[in-house]
Amino acid sequence: MPGCQSRRAISQKVGLVVGRRPNPQRKVDLLSEIVDYILENGLSDLSLRPLAKELGTSTYTLTYQFGSKEAMVTDAVEHIDERQAERLASKDAAGDSPEEVLQNLWELSIDEQGRRWSQVMLEVATVTSRQPILFDTFEAKALNGRISHLAKAIADGPKANDADISKATSAIAAVNGLVLDVLLTGDMARTETALRSLISGLSVPVTI
Repeated sequence: MPGCQSRRAISQKVGLVVGRRPNPQRKVDLLSEIVDYILENGLSDLSLRPLAKELGTSTYTLTYQFGSKEAMVTDAVEHIDERQAERLASKDAAGDSPEEVLQNLWELSIDEQGRRWSQVMLEVATVTSRQPILFDTFEAKALNGRISHLAKAIADGPKANDADISKATSAIAAVNGLVLDVLLTGDMARTETALRSLISGLSVPVTI
């Protein structure tokens, strides 16, 4: 019967669409655009419909490529942090002193691109404290990576010891606090004075 054939043809077409696997390159391209959107607009009010409209695509395409909004956001946040890590790596040179490493971290956290990264990371930290499962161990891994990098620069040898890690932990926590201070108050003069004091303290030995 014609009606049955039409329904069968439609079903076959729908089956082909549903069974088709996401295009990896399309996902990569979308992810880059999503990252730019989040850096500009933040995470707190992120909604698929306005995001899709801005990207010139559909909410169906976004969920089809990433699986869910949560998975999409997780991928985007990890990509945002990777971008920042690449910026830090390009500025830090082998043999940089701990003072230079800390100065670089500060500068790349408060320039225009760095402030957007810092704002997103603050949003991630807030969400993680309430819903740890959403970003799993991402925040801890990102923080530990920066602590480890600074501890290696502080170390007087091939491997950082407990004292180096303790000093790096305190320094990274202090820089994060100063970045938050700048975001909230905009007081660059006061925070940079505090940063100079922090950097000068890196040469003071710590005993564990």
